[in-house]
Amino acid sequence: MKSLNRREFMKSSIGAATLTVLSQATSMAANNKVVLGIMGVGGRGRALLDSLVKRKDIKIKYICDADTRSYGPAAEIVFEGHDYKPKFVQDFRRMLDDPQIDAIVIATSDRWHALATIMACQAGKDVYVEKPLSLSIWGGRKMVEAARKYNRVVQVGMQSRSAPYTDKAAEYIRSGKLGNIHLARVFLMQESGPIHVAGVQPVPEGIDYDLWCGPSPMLPYRPGRWFWRLWDFYVGYIMADMIHQIDLARYLIGKEYPDTVCNAGGVYHFDDGREQPDTQFATFEFGKLTMLLEGSLWSPYMHRIVHLRDKTKFPDWPFSATKVEICGTKGTMCLGRHGGGWQVFEGDASVRESKAVVSEPAILKFGSIIDEHFEDFISCIRTRKKPKADVEQAHLSMVLCNLANISYRVGNRKLKFNSDTERFVNDTEANKYLKANYRKPWVVPRNV
Repeated sequence: MKSLNRREFMKSSIGAATLTVLSQATSMAANNKVVLGIMGVGGRGRALLDSLVKRKDIKIKYICDADTRSYGPAAEIVFEGHDYKPKFVQDFRRMLDDPQIDAIVIATSDRWHALATIMACQAGKDVYVEKPLSLSIWGGRKMVEAARKYNRVVQVGMQSRSAPYTDKAAEYIRSGKLGNIHLARVFLMQESGPIHVAGVQPVPEGIDYDLWCGPSPMLPYRPGRWFWRLWDFYVGYIMADMIHQIDLARYLIGKEYPDTVCNAGGVYHFDDGREQPDTQFATFEFGKLTMLLEGSLWSPYMHRIVHLRDKTKFPDWPFSATKVEICGTKGTMCLGRHGGGWQVFEGDASVRESKAVVSEPAILKFGSIIDEHFEDFISCIRTRKKPKADVEQAHLSMVLCNLANISYRVGNRKLKFNSDTERFVNDTEANKYLKANYRKPWVVPRNV
């Protein structure tokens, strides 16, 4: 595979951007279908395809993966849903060069999210990129800059933003019925297993290992998800999943940047060489409001709403693995992600058992929360409105994840953060973690 240098790519991508902007209206008007390419069709990518093929207003023209073996299962999903097989490309830049492509769906691992999104925006494509947004605060900001510079719709896979009950919960809080909000608690407390690390092996035929590693270090090949334990590849299992609840909490309380962050925890349970904590608690100060994150990967007694047999019922809140609690002076709200609904509880010290005074079940217009999210994305491609999980809102939420991780990496110290510069105040050690270590030539540019 011949690699394009940056100058060649920029020349071709800017030309493609002009063609795409001119052709988007024509192609969608002609057949009323949005033409997509999807990058990364491992487990998450195939789950997104399962949702996309339910729609008759889109065409999936390309499937892209650095591993050619991934094509068959993904193509089968499209064939069963739409009765055709998409083209396969190993190098995602081939999709960006096609003026018929309206948008790219990025379902790769974390390491590719920032650069692939930026390159797609430069090529004039709208983007659906999975969470977590970026390995670093700096990379996330560059994604926002690219979306705005090239006037692109960039939707991030924080699906709970598209749940109708989320908006109603936010309206309830903003009405003042919960009183003054001084505390928000965010949870991800569940059970997971160790990260298995296989021995070094030759790169299998069919994998472009340079593309697979992308911006991350090109370490010796091993099968499996060994890279989930390394900062250069992954933000950590807790933050990669908790971002859903963090984004919900930030949306509900209406805050952007915290003044301070202080992490606690470490690798307490697993002995598998992971760099990220398996036990993580973080405190953020937003003026007179404090947000607490509570994460653990060794809690089998906690349950996730997606695993409940009867999804018409509310979670058992004390044992909900992925809940958000918003505590006000008049009551407290419990809210679940991905279909948990929400309830408000009121009472006083004389009441042994507070009862829910308001309950909003997880009513969805479409089949699933992913379907709801894609409905918003496709609609925004047509209307050019900002999506519910717009890249800038996702960046603000992801900042909190990265802040907690950076506090951990500098010894669980309390850090002050400057929202205007997106840098720590007088802390050289912490500031060195604001940007990921990019491997040439897959480098996020300073000027996008």
